[in-house]
Amino acid sequence: MSLSPDQIVTLTEILVILMGIGITYAVYYGSDQAELPGDATIPDPAQADDAHPDTEGRTL
Repeated sequence: MSLSPDQIVTLTEILVILMGIGITYAVYYGSDQAELPGDATIPDPAQADDAHPDTEGRTL
Protein backbone atom coordinates (compact mmCIF):
# COMPACT_ATOMS: atom_id res chain seq x y z
CA MET A 1 0.00 0.00 0.00
CA SER A 2 1.48 3.30 -1.04
CA LEU A 3 0.22 6.82 -0.56
CA SER A 4 -0.44 9.16 -3.42
CA PRO A 5 1.28 12.56 -3.43
CA ASP A 6 -2.02 14.26 -2.50
CA GLN A 7 -2.44 11.95 0.49
CA ILE A 8 1.12 12.64 1.64
CA VAL A 9 0.55 16.41 1.45
CA THR A 10 -2.75 16.12 3.33
CA LEU A 11 -1.19 13.91 6.01
CA THR A 12 1.74 16.33 6.38
CA GLU A 13 -0.62 19.30 6.73
CA ILE A 14 -2.63 17.52 9.45
CA LEU A 15 0.51 16.53 11.36
CA VAL A 16 1.95 20.07 11.18
CA ILE A 17 -1.32 21.55 12.48
CA LEU A 18 -1.42 19.03 15.35
CA MET A 19 2.22 19.75 16.21
CA GLY A 20 1.48 23.50 16.27
CA ILE A 21 -1.43 22.94 18.64
CA GLY A 22 0.74 20.70 20.85
CA ILE A 23 3.61 23.18 20.98
CA THR A 24 1.24 26.06 21.74
CA TYR A 25 -0.34 24.05 24.56
CA ALA A 26 3.08 23.12 25.99
CA VAL A 27 4.24 26.76 25.97
CA TYR A 28 1.13 28.26 27.53
CA TYR A 29 0.20 25.48 29.99
CA GLY A 30 0.85 26.82 33.50
CA SER A 31 2.19 30.14 32.20
CA ASP A 32 -0.40 32.00 34.30
CA GLN A 33 1.60 30.98 37.38
CA ALA A 34 4.86 32.44 36.09
CA GLU A 35 6.34 35.41 37.93
CA LEU A 36 6.38 38.28 35.50
CA PRO A 37 8.60 41.36 35.70
CA GLY A 38 6.98 43.85 38.04
CA ASP A 39 4.99 41.14 39.87
CA ALA A 40 7.74 40.24 42.32
CA THR A 41 7.13 41.40 45.87
CA ILE A 42 9.63 43.75 47.48
CA PRO A 43 11.04 42.17 50.63
CA ASP A 44 10.85 43.98 53.96
CA PRO A 45 14.31 45.52 54.58
CA ALA A 46 13.91 44.93 58.33
CA GLN A 47 13.92 41.14 57.86
CA ALA A 48 17.09 39.10 57.41
CA ASP A 49 17.77 37.33 54.14
CA ASP A 50 16.99 33.61 53.91
CA ALA A 51 19.93 31.42 54.89
CA HIS A 52 18.81 28.79 52.35
CA PRO A 53 16.95 30.43 49.46
CA ASP A 54 14.46 28.40 47.45
CA THR A 55 16.28 27.36 44.28
CA GLU A 56 13.47 25.29 42.73
CA GLY A 57 11.16 26.52 40.02
CA ARG A 58 11.62 28.75 37.03
CA THR A 59 14.84 30.65 36.63
CA LEU A 60 16.34 32.89 33.98
